Amino acid sequence: MDTKLLERICNENACGGAAITSLDQQALCLNHFLLRCYAKLEAVDPRSQKFHEDPVDLPSMRAFIEECSQKALEISLQSENLSNLERGRLLDILLWSGELFVLLRAPRITFADSTPLGESSKPALAASPRT
Repeated sequence: MDTKLLERICNENACGGAAITSLDQQALCLNHFLLRCYAKLEAVDPRSQKFHEDPVDLPSMRAFIEECSQKALEISLQSENLSNLERGRLLDILLWSGELFVLLRAPRITFADSTPLGESSKPALAASPRT
């Protein structure tokens, strides 16, 4: 873990918590890191209700997803005092990031293009939305 971060505080408004990592070049405590990752992953996930069809900058989106998953992995491996809930959330971020990375590489399919199982000889390619 970056020793410079251990001396810094979280950049979120009035947090004051010790920074555990940085994301988008901002020092963040664990709770704000988790919140920021969830919010941004939900915003870029085409399966999400908060996704917008606006043109996206794929390279920056991929860079964020990669940074988010890398930081989540680093925190998981280097932090000793994580609760099971925190470990679960970090794992969820890793898995969600992996799904999004694959989705961004695959050709675009919409839910309207997919057919229910049983109507075709091939399985449908629809994914369940995140809750």
